[in-house]
Amino acid sequence: LLGQSQTAGGIVVKMESLGGDARIQVHNGDGAATPYVDAPGGELWINVLHETLKHGLAPRSWTDYLHLTVGGTLSNAGISGQTFRHGPQISNVLELDVITGYGETVTCSKSLSPDLFNAVLGGLGQFGVIVRARIALEPAPTRAKWARLVYTDFATFSADQEKLIAPRPDGSIGLFSYLEGSAFVIHGLAAALKNSGTFFSDADVASIVTRAAARNATNVYVIEATLNYD
Repeated sequence: LLGQSQTAGGIVVKMESLGGDARIQVHNGDGAATPYVDAPGGELWINVLHETLKHGLAPRSWTDYLHLTVGGTLSNAGISGQTFRHGPQISNVLELDVITGYGETVTCSKSLSPDLFNAVLGGLGQFGVIVRARIALEPAPTRAKWARLVYTDFATFSADQEKLIAPRPDGSIGLFSYLEGSAFVIHGLAAALKNSGTFFSDADVASIVTRAAARNATNVYVIEATLNYD
């Protein structure tokens, strides 16, 4: 975020400054095999989501914090709670407009200038600046079951994460639609849990802190998962 992304001897671009007159454009029924959204590189993911939801659609994969720019996360892969199903955000990009080091704007995809396309996605800005991304969409669920599992033992936490995202006997991938893990240090645990969202009540937080202290835990681990449905 601001002040936390620096490069020695290089240039840092504030992606939001590249917005200009570009607009988010959603395409959901014009004959395309996959619905998609064309989003400016400087647009925030939260704004992309709000726009696609107007059409009953959503990106397949997104980071848990959505006040980041499209071009910024695509330059860093974009790991998400849907990665085990759809891959990171960069695996769900259909096309890019990129400003290269020569100052040229180039449209690229898996079939058009594929070397540039593959280099820019997850390329940390070394091969160009993303000014537009065409991102694959899917129908947005209307409801979700939300669960959080709390651990003090890392081995158990890690094993359960692997089990929950592993392929099932019928060939499907995992049970949940979204799954992500978090780690919290014991110091300041109550405040950290309260700041992590609205899931835990004050009574839940007090219980977690008490149980962690009773086990002499130095860290607490949390699996967050959703099962989406309509």
